[in-house]
Amino acid sequence: MPLLALPRPQAPAWLKKPILFLLILAVLLWLSLFVVEPTEMAGVRRLGVVTSREPFGPGIHLKLPLIDQVDRIQVSLDILRVQDMTMYTVDNQWVKISVGMTYRIPTAAVFRLLYQVGRSGNFSIRENVEPIIADRAMRVFARRNTIKISEEREVIANEIRQAVSIRLAELFGLEIIDLQIAKIEYSPTFAASVEAAVKAKNDAVAAENTVNRIRFEAEQVRVRAQGETDAAVIQAEGQKRSAIIRAQGEAEAVRLIGEAQALNLRARGEAVASHPQIVQLVTADRWNGALPLTLLGEHGALPFLNISPPSTVIKAPDKAP
Repeated sequence: MPLLALPRPQAPAWLKKPILFLLILAVLLWLSLFVVEPTEMAGVRRLGVVTSREPFGPGIHLKLPLIDQVDRIQVSLDILRVQDMTMYTVDNQWVKISVGMTYRIPTAAVFRLLYQVGRSGNFSIRENVEPIIADRAMRVFARRNTIKISEEREVIANEIRQAVSIRLAELFGLEIIDLQIAKIEYSPTFAASVEAAVKAKNDAVAAENTVNRIRFEAEQVRVRAQGETDAAVIQAEGQKRSAIIRAQGEAEAVRLIGEAQALNLRARGEAVASHPQIVQLVTADRWNGALPLTLLGEHGALPFLNISPPSTVIKAPDKAP
């Protein structure tokens, strides 16, 4: 009896199609790779268990396809902006502030934030950090007077930054680089009171400026009058000195003329005393030859000059020095 031939096992149909095989292999390889960006770090979970000992840095990494799940978190420097937080001051005035917090996630805090805070792999900075910022800011503003907020703005920002940094480092391991108060909005009541105070101060300054202007103008008038008075005094003093000098000059001239005339008379007297006939000589010298007119008519008496021959030579008198 002949033996029955057993059927030979045949390969699956999909193995007979190499293109389909290569395609499936490529998909599995693609699902086994994941890329971490330079601004991120990542962790891997397998069926709910964290399999990576340390966070994955930037680059290409392997995982089991369809089983492992990659959780990413941004670790680069970033800014969290919190808008319009209402604060109350020690004098029961409210202000609205907006802050900007610059922070960074250290490597040691990556797994803590991914798997110990909130839902696994879904850490929200805003949901977890914003309440802490608001609380610490309210504590700082509660110790401040509204009128001094603008003056102490930098001090307030530093106090909020220190308080927030300590708390966020304790809870989440975050590193706070800086915190700025971007905006401060005051209540309408406080703004109106400040405006009234500023107006009153401006009015007072304007009044003081008016008083100073009037005082300055009065001082100018006084100085001008004093200057005119001083000028008149100086002019009168100059005229007085000029009159004195002129009078002294005239008196000196009169004195000199008198002295000259006295010297002349003295010289003449000495000449007459020394030479008695000099008078007749001078008379004859000055006679112009005309006969003197009398009541008798044109024919008058002929003057006779008694001139005797001089016994001595008449010497002209010396000129006065």
